[in-house]
Formats: sequence, structure tokens, C-alpha cells
Amino acid sequence: MDEENASQPHQNVSRRNFLQRLGLFGAVGVGAPSLLVGCGGGSSENSGGSSNQSSAAAGSKSSAGSGDVAKTVTIHPKGNQMKYKETEFTVPAGETIKLVFDNTATSPSMQHNVVIATSGSEGVLKKIGQAGTQAGSTNDYVPQEGELTDQILAHTPIAKPGETVSITFTTPSEPGKYGYVCTYPGHWATMQGTMIVEG
Repeated sequence: MDEENASQPHQNVSRRNFLQRLGLFGAVGVGAPSLLVGCGGGSSENSGGSSNQSSAAAGSKSSAGSGDVAKTVTIHPKGNQMKYKETEFTVPAGETIKLVFDNTATSPSMQHNVVIATSGSEGVLKKIGQAGTQAGSTNDYVPQEGELTDQILAHTPIAKPGETVSITFTTPSEPGKYGYVCTYPGHWATMQGTMIVEG
């Protein structure tokens, strides 16, 4: 299975098979402290404190071998609002990306995550956001079963104010616009952005 087919939402592949197959391609950076996430599952890095990166698309090259991170992108909340400060970022197609969410909010209710969908459809983001509430805090408000899991490319865990979380994933091979949303209850309607994949 090639990476192009792995990123297509119409493929009926189990999450476990998908992760195993991506692992064969070296999608996880060798020696990198972050883990692969795909189709709404997997693990991610969560470290307390704040990130030193301040731009929405701070480029970063790794020399770790075939699983090199092509780019690191850092996203922040917009103060104590239910909005992302960075509502758009651009990444190359079919590359390993590290996404960092640095929660610089100070209000205890401003817990956030970043869930990237396999499309830019407003309807898909709405469904993912609403299903996140039902998924609950033990699942970081991310749907873990049902058809929506096939529409989630990657997600961070929930970050409390002052926390920084990150994930490493492979971008789709198909150029286009892919939406991202915070699925903490009540946030999805205003906390959205667009990942632009360029070929």
C-alpha cells in the first residue's frame, strides 16, 4: 500500500493496519520523541511548559534518517478566546510533519486540542466537533469509533493552559485544503483553521 492510497478517506483500512503500514514506511522519526498518529488513534507527546517557537510555520530539518521531520508547525490559541491565533499553515504533500500546540491561554476553561480532518468541509468539522463532546475527556474529546475516525487525519491530546503538546504525522499526498478544529466542548464552532497541502 503506498502513501497516496493510505491518505485517501475512501479506503476501508483498520486503524491498526493503517498505523502498521505507515510504520513500514518510516513515518516515525528515528530518535524523535514524538509518535505517529493516524485516523484518530495513536499517541502523542505531551510536555508541560511552553514552547520556544513563536511562528505558525517554523521550518525545522532533522537529520534522523528516512523518517526525518520535513517541517515543524506551531499553533497557539488567540489569548483566552475560543480561537486559534494561526488559522492557516502550509505544508508539503506526503511529508512527515511535527505539529506543536502551545497553549498560552491563562483561563482554566481554555483547554484545547488540534484535530486535523481529511477534508476542508465545514460539515465534516462540525460533525467531528460535536462527536468530540460525546467522546469525552478520557479520549481527549476525539471520536474513537464510527465513520468519523476515517475522517480524522491526526490529532493532539488536550492541552491545559500552560501546556505544550505535539504530534508527528505524514501529510496527505493529495494537495488541497484540510480543516482543523478544537473539539473541546463548545469550541468547534469558532476554533477552526486550514492546513494547506502543496504538491
